[in-house]
Amino acid sequence: MRVPSVALIINEIQWPRTPAPQILMGAVTLLITAEAHSFYAGSAGFKTIASFAFLSAGVRATLAQGIDIFDWLSWTECANQASLFLTAGLVFSLFGDILLIPSREAYYAAVPSEEEGQSLRFKAGTFFFALAHIAYVGSFFAGAPHVRWAEFTATLLFGAVTVKLLGIMDRNPRPNALFAVPEDMRRLVATYVAIIWTMVATATATDTGTQKILGGWMFMISDLFVASDVFGPKKTNIKEYTKPGQGRQGWKARGIGWIAYFGAQLVLAGSI
Repeated sequence: MRVPSVALIINEIQWPRTPAPQILMGAVTLLITAEAHSFYAGSAGFKTIASFAFLSAGVRATLAQGIDIFDWLSWTECANQASLFLTAGLVFSLFGDILLIPSREAYYAAVPSEEEGQSLRFKAGTFFFALAHIAYVGSFFAGAPHVRWAEFTATLLFGAVTVKLLGIMDRNPRPNALFAVPEDMRRLVATYVAIIWTMVATATATDTGTQKILGGWMFMISDLFVASDVFGPKKTNIKEYTKPGQGRQGWKARGIGWIAYFGAQLVLAGSI
C-alpha cells in the first residue's frame, strides 16, 4: 500500500475556487466559537453556511466542466458520472448536516440524552450520510482507471480491526467503554460503519493521487468524533442545563471533528 509523505499530500491538494474555501473556513471558525459559548443560533446557522459552502464548490466545479446536473441524460454518460456522483454526495451530506442539528432544548442540555442517537431526526441524518458515502463510492469507481484490490481488502480489514479494538459494536460494553450503542441501534450503526469503510477502501484503492484518499480518511475520522459524541459516556455530575455563554459539554472534541469533516468535504469537492 502506498504511503505518501505529508508534504506530497499537501502539494497535491487542489482546492475549490474562491470564495467557497474562505467562506467554509470562516463559518467553521465561527461555528466552533458559537459552541464554545453555547450560542444555539450561531451553531446551527454557521454549520449550515459551511455545508452550503462545500456544496456550492462542488456544483460550481461540475458546471465548469459543461455538465448539466439537472439533465438526466448527463447522469447516464460515463464521462460525467465521477463528478455527478460526488456532487450528489455533497447534496446528501448537506441534508445530513441539517438533520443532525439538535433541537434548542437538546442543545442546552448539559448532559446529552441517551435517546439522542435514537431519535428519528438522527436516524434520518445518518441515512442521508449513508447515501452520501454510497454516492462517493460510485464516484470513485466511475473515475478510476483501475482498482487496486489488495489495497481495498487491506483497508477493509484495517477497518474491521479498528471497529473491534474501539468496541463500537460490543454488545456488552464495559463501564469505561468509549462507545455504548443501544441494542435497537446496532443494526443501523453496523450498516453505516460498513458503508463508510467501503467508501474509505474505495478511495484508497482507486485514487491515482492522494486527494480522494485524504478526503475519505478525514471523513471517517470525523465520524468517530460524531459516534463518540452521541454514543460515548455521558457525565452525570454536572448541572442539568448549560447556560448561554458557557461552553457546551464536549465542544472541543466536537470542534476537532468538524475541522476533519468540513475539511474532508472541501478536499473532496476540490477533486471534481
